[in-house]
Amino acid sequence: MKNPTTNLLRFAISTLFFFQLNLVNAQKVVSLGNGSYTTQHPGADSAGRNGYPSGSPQLSKSAIGKPVPTNDWWSKLILNDHAGNLFNYPMTMRTDNQGLIVTYIPWGVIGDSAPIEVGVTGLNASKANISDYSDWTVTMDWQNSTHNFQATSGIGMPFLYFEKASQDEARVKVNGGNASISGELLLVENASAGADFVFYAPTGSTWTKSGTVYTSSLNGKNYWSMAMLPQNTSNASAAAQEYKQYAYVFPTDTTVDWSYNPTTGVVQTDFEVTTETKEGSQTQILQGLLPHQWSNLSATSPIPNKATYTTVRGDLKMLAGNTFQVENTYKGILPTLPYLANYSDGFSPASMNSKISQIENDALATWTDSYNEGQVMNRLVQTARIADQVGNVEARDKMIATVKERLEDWLTYESGEVAFLFYYNNDWSAMLGYPAGHGQDNNINDHHFHWGYFIHAAAFMEQFEPGWADQWGPMINYLVRDAASDNRNDGKFPFLRNFSPFAGHSWANGFASFPQGNDQESTSESMQFNSSLIHWGTITGNDDIRDLGVYLYTTEQTAIEEYWLDVYERNFKDGQQYSLVSRVWGNSYDNGTFWTSDITASYGIEMYPMHAGSLYLGHNKPYVEKLWNEIESNTGILSAGDTNPNLWHDTFWKYLSFINPQKAIELYDAYPNRVMKFGVSDAQTYHWLHAMNAMGTIDATVTADYPVAAVFEKEGQKTYVAHNYNANPITVRFSDGAELQVPARQMATNKDVDVSGTLTSDFDQAYIAGSVNLTVSSLEGTVSKVVFYDGNTLLGEDNAAPFTWKATNLSLGNHGMYARVYEGADFNVTNSVSIQVGAQVPYSGSPFVIPGTLEAGHYDVFEGGNGQGVSYIDLSPNNEGGFRSEEYVDANIDSNEGATLGWLSAGEWVEYTIEVQDAGVYSVSFRCASGNSNGGGPFYFEIDGQRVSPNKSVASTSSTDWDVWVTKTLNNLELNKGSHVLRLVILNGEFNLGRMTFTRTGNLSYAPPVADAGDNISVLLSEATATLDASASTDPEGQPLTYQWEQQYGPTSVTFDKTSATPVLSNLEEGVYNFELTVSDGTYTATDAVKILVSETGNAAPSVSITAPTNPTSYVAGTRINIAATATDLDGNVTLVEFFDGATKLGEDATDPYTFAWNNASLGTHVLTAKATDNLGVTSVSEAVNVNVDPLLLCTETGTQSLEGSFSEGYKATFETVGTSVKITFELLDNKSGVIAYLFRKSPFSEKQMTEVASKTFSETISGLSTGQTISYACKFAFAGGLAVTRYIDYVVGQDCEDEDTDADDDGVDDAFDICPNTPSGASVNTNGCAESQLDSDSDGVNNVLDECPGTPAGRYVDAKGCLAQFELSSDNFDIQITNESCENKGNGVLEVVASESHSYTATLNSTSYNFTNNNLTVSDLSPGSFALCLQVAAGNYEQCFSFEVEAGASIAAKATTSAKAAFVEVFEGTAPFEVLVNGEKVLQTAFASFEVKIAHGDLLEVKTTEACEGIFSKAIDLYQDVAVSPNPTQGAFEIRVPRSEEVIRVELYSVVGQLLSSELQAAPNGKVFLTLENKPKGVYFAKVHLGRPISLKIIKQ
Repeated sequence: MKNPTTNLLRFAISTLFFFQLNLVNAQKVVSLGNGSYTTQHPGADSAGRNGYPSGSPQLSKSAIGKPVPTNDWWSKLILNDHAGNLFNYPMTMRTDNQGLIVTYIPWGVIGDSAPIEVGVTGLNASKANISDYSDWTVTMDWQNSTHNFQATSGIGMPFLYFEKASQDEARVKVNGGNASISGELLLVENASAGADFVFYAPTGSTWTKSGTVYTSSLNGKNYWSMAMLPQNTSNASAAAQEYKQYAYVFPTDTTVDWSYNPTTGVVQTDFEVTTETKEGSQTQILQGLLPHQWSNLSATSPIPNKATYTTVRGDLKMLAGNTFQVENTYKGILPTLPYLANYSDGFSPASMNSKISQIENDALATWTDSYNEGQVMNRLVQTARIADQVGNVEARDKMIATVKERLEDWLTYESGEVAFLFYYNNDWSAMLGYPAGHGQDNNINDHHFHWGYFIHAAAFMEQFEPGWADQWGPMINYLVRDAASDNRNDGKFPFLRNFSPFAGHSWANGFASFPQGNDQESTSESMQFNSSLIHWGTITGNDDIRDLGVYLYTTEQTAIEEYWLDVYERNFKDGQQYSLVSRVWGNSYDNGTFWTSDITASYGIEMYPMHAGSLYLGHNKPYVEKLWNEIESNTGILSAGDTNPNLWHDTFWKYLSFINPQKAIELYDAYPNRVMKFGVSDAQTYHWLHAMNAMGTIDATVTADYPVAAVFEKEGQKTYVAHNYNANPITVRFSDGAELQVPARQMATNKDVDVSGTLTSDFDQAYIAGSVNLTVSSLEGTVSKVVFYDGNTLLGEDNAAPFTWKATNLSLGNHGMYARVYEGADFNVTNSVSIQVGAQVPYSGSPFVIPGTLEAGHYDVFEGGNGQGVSYIDLSPNNEGGFRSEEYVDANIDSNEGATLGWLSAGEWVEYTIEVQDAGVYSVSFRCASGNSNGGGPFYFEIDGQRVSPNKSVASTSSTDWDVWVTKTLNNLELNKGSHVLRLVILNGEFNLGRMTFTRTGNLSYAPPVADAGDNISVLLSEATATLDASASTDPEGQPLTYQWEQQYGPTSVTFDKTSATPVLSNLEEGVYNFELTVSDGTYTATDAVKILVSETGNAAPSVSITAPTNPTSYVAGTRINIAATATDLDGNVTLVEFFDGATKLGEDATDPYTFAWNNASLGTHVLTAKATDNLGVTSVSEAVNVNVDPLLLCTETGTQSLEGSFSEGYKATFETVGTSVKITFELLDNKSGVIAYLFRKSPFSEKQMTEVASKTFSETISGLSTGQTISYACKFAFAGGLAVTRYIDYVVGQDCEDEDTDADDDGVDDAFDICPNTPSGASVNTNGCAESQLDSDSDGVNNVLDECPGTPAGRYVDAKGCLAQFELSSDNFDIQITNESCENKGNGVLEVVASESHSYTATLNSTSYNFTNNNLTVSDLSPGSFALCLQVAAGNYEQCFSFEVEAGASIAAKATTSAKAAFVEVFEGTAPFEVLVNGEKVLQTAFASFEVKIAHGDLLEVKTTEACEGIFSKAIDLYQDVAVSPNPTQGAFEIRVPRSEEVIRVELYSVVGQLLSSELQAAPNGKVFLTLENKPKGVYFAKVHLGRPISLKIIKQ
């Protein structure tokens, strides 16, 4: 018998173990609201992704236990033992085992520069840890055995601060410059790039020199410091003594605090340094301010008035003080632009809805990463907001559902998943999103870029599903905290991870991995993150996040304008070629990107993604205009048809709209088939451009008291816009006095009209030439009339309710109906309704027979034209493959696989009309290829809207090649007999699809019913009555049937019994009705349809439409034109279809499918029609299709020349002009296998894979060209074992080489390859076209037949017989003239060389060579400097050298010293005489370089020279800028210096809390006011001095 106690104990232990196990598991998943994340790494996905940083953070001392900071200028040290890229401005540093290397590198990487090494004696630490950090300082820590050394550095600080252990000895090794000792000072002059440095040991210390090493015991202390002295100082020793007062004030903390005043839009940022004075009485440090700071100081802030350093970021101005304050103004953002596009000429609501439909079905790929996912979500977010504005609720809700599903997937962790999740890595204090991209995981890169998209999507979800944030907001707030926690005490995330509060911008690289330091490329995506915080904080009522976003947005805007755009032209170095840079590094900047050096990408990456959070880009219109002109010059933006993948047309057009929206619209309209950047929405571009055209440009001078608002101006009329995220109405007040009432959760403008309505149609389809009935209802406001439109075509208007219109005689195609609802002259636009006219028909005219094979590219045709939304959905409005180029589907012709589908994306589908011969179970064997190592898919099939297959994925067939085809099988498709629509649905792309073969493999396990709606019915209009008849419907198993009829279209909406087998229809009107029947046996259903024709005669005319070619199409002369038509007859049959060119009959066909092959069409434009005749002789004519037949314009080249690799047999290139397009074909003649080809465009460079049209033959069509335009292309052939690139071939569009003589000397060698033209007639030539009489084997200039000295050494001078000869030139053979630079920075110096004798000369100018044979050489655009010129005659082995100077041009340089009533001006550089102006009026002209001018406060003083290019010296007279307090700090008494012109001044004294202490008129003898605080306690006070403007001064009483 078992001991029950033992069993009970065992149960208790087991229970405890189970509880502990579950507790551990529970801690691995952290729930936040409805969301969650994991703290345990989920493992890699199938591609080996999902990383995290290696190793452990290298922290010590005070830094241990804090969240790990990344993405800072010093972050390389967090991950690595040492860093060689520390740039703090002005100094440059790197670490090694012995300590800190200090240098000065004006630009670029540090490299091996090591002029000064700082450490302690005996130090040999394997790494430098981070022991402490603050908002803009870092302390580095070296520790080994008994030695310890610390160095503290801060951005903008000219000092470095060192500490050591008590037993250590300070050590400085000087490897460069001149060192000298002066007491406790160690001065190192000219250490690097002219920079001087000084070390300050404690008072009483001495330095001991041993070779290049200097040591000090520091007089028993443990601190010392060093400074980089002001540049270009003439007396380093004196400068060192001046700096000594700051040498012993060490920073212990730095903080940045901000505040946002919504009422004024003002953002104030306070910078403060906490210090420890090691010795002496000084408490202030020397702190440098960067341009974005010193140019935006508040009125009460101390002003930097000490030395200025030149840095890569511009002037670094020194402030002696521990605080300063920056003030900027926030100008506002919007979620999207308002719907005012209807006030823009050319805007069509129907087109708007068509563009929305292009994206509404967009699905999110299952193979993606956090960055690409964000871009696609943003595409949906922007489009859904527009769909909401235009009343397309169905499309809006589709996109909301797509974003919601995926976003919530990301925000929820489920056990075992490896994709769409967040993982918190405790070691690195970081939230990582999987799958990651661009180093977001293993290098903690770009978190602000990635999370900005997610946070923006979250704000969008709360906008349309209020309450969503209550459930999912906690997870979103974690993403906010991860990238930009505003809490220094946050236990999980570092303070402002990505944002550097002192630098004023974000850094993207988690660990500053590159030698140039940290970097940021896409400032526009950083600004999107900032704007997303504003949206999220505002919509959730979280003012802290809102204010954080406003602070980041406003501050980073100033930094972008300074360091990326150089809007004020004061920071870029001389020689910067472009008006922006795309990457800012720690110590440089450039115009590259991380994927290309194409300048086009450099422009685009600073703008993308352009939305209503990007309005800051349009604030400075002169800069926008300047940059746009540059973009026009340097990119193909004006060339419709430019396919450069880096040319993001939509982004550039939206940028142009900030200054010229009408021009942007014209460019947009000219290039509808552009290739759009991933993540861009055509709908948003169309909406944006027309909205901007309606409103005008941004007016950044007006601010609002609500953060989601903006103002625009056009022709003096302002448009005020605000979006209210609140649940209650608000009033938004603007700084110019305007007010705007904004309803709850809506956008409003001052142009809104209080009328609206909803448009409905009785049907969404119509028969050819049929009709629909339109009604506007749900009216609001006082409606005076309703005007109805079909696209841009006016239908008519109704002036009284109910507002209706019958749209008749509808042509083939998709019609976008909408209406304008008027109140007087003002109107609003209703939603749009799409009406489909025309049927979906099989590609070949007849359904594909099953069992059988169909080609994937042979999807159905829409009679009305482009099949988007009818027979397919394709998410890119351009055909990447070229087959059926008029359609969007990316289809291609493969010589082996037939018509294939490629470039597939999630959310796409295509349909095929099939005829199933026998019901049964079928298998599908399909041809497929996937060049993705992870494979592609899945996809599945539907029949008549019902899913009939499981998901099917495609395994990888190659890791690189997309043309490795295999056969796969999908089983168990259940198909019913009869005609059906088969839909192929793509859930994820990454595969190509070819032929699909359907094979019957078995019987169905059930017998579905058969629906039979009867034959089409013809009714006389006089009777107007018909009976539908479903009685022929059957069920093979004898089950009772139920019936359901639905009207699909017709002239009127018929009321009848929809459940009867034989319902009676009455009151029919003339036209065609269509009814669909569904029968059910209780388990299965079947459908059929019937049409009713109502006419006066009882006989329907046949319907006919041309399905190929499309309208319009261009052909080359001699090309066979295959014409195809569909024709049907409702109450009989079609007996004949005739084809016409205008009135000329081309041919006929009496059987379906109706086709005709037209050969030898003449040049010109042809109008094709088809006429159908039915069995009663009634005829109908199709809509016309225009066809252009152009002459054959063809140029062909066969060659072997290569840019890279080599050709044996060569290649054949063909350029063929077709209309405004050029078809380029390259054929590889070499015997190679596995060949693929890429088309290279020369300028700007781009590369695109070509389509294989035959074995080793590839083609690509370039569209949107103009006749006479020269294009230049090459082809890269890649094949097994290597590659080869052809030469670039120039072709003039419209050129025809077929009739040109390509062998002018008739020697049998094409001129393109004939290096010996004009060969004597009949002479034998070699493969290069050269006869023996034309050969010169030793290249001495004498042909072989005349050369008596063959084999002359190359390059030697010979006589007429080809023999060596002595070569001489006269000493005065060369006349050399130098023209100096005209004006400073013009770089327009000129060298002119004229030679007396004629030879083939080579001139070498400072290593650059120039060849000239016409006895003269001109070299322009020379910059000032020294030049070495050598002139050679190669044939004579002759050389003569010279040296010269190009002197710099002068720009005016002057200094103006002001007193109370005059300015004393000294001109140092410039051409006299000088013209002097005050406030634009000439007051003096003088030839003297020194003069005095009368001035007053507020005047503008200008001095001009006689040379306009020398510029203008200008000075704004501010007599109050030197108002200052001295001494400050004070023991009590102090004086305020004021202009001497002021005799009596009112001065107010305030306490630190703003309490007024005194207000008195004070005398100001000799410009000084004397005051005292002797009876006041110690602390901070403020004096307000009332001059021309009130000036506030901060006073510290000690």
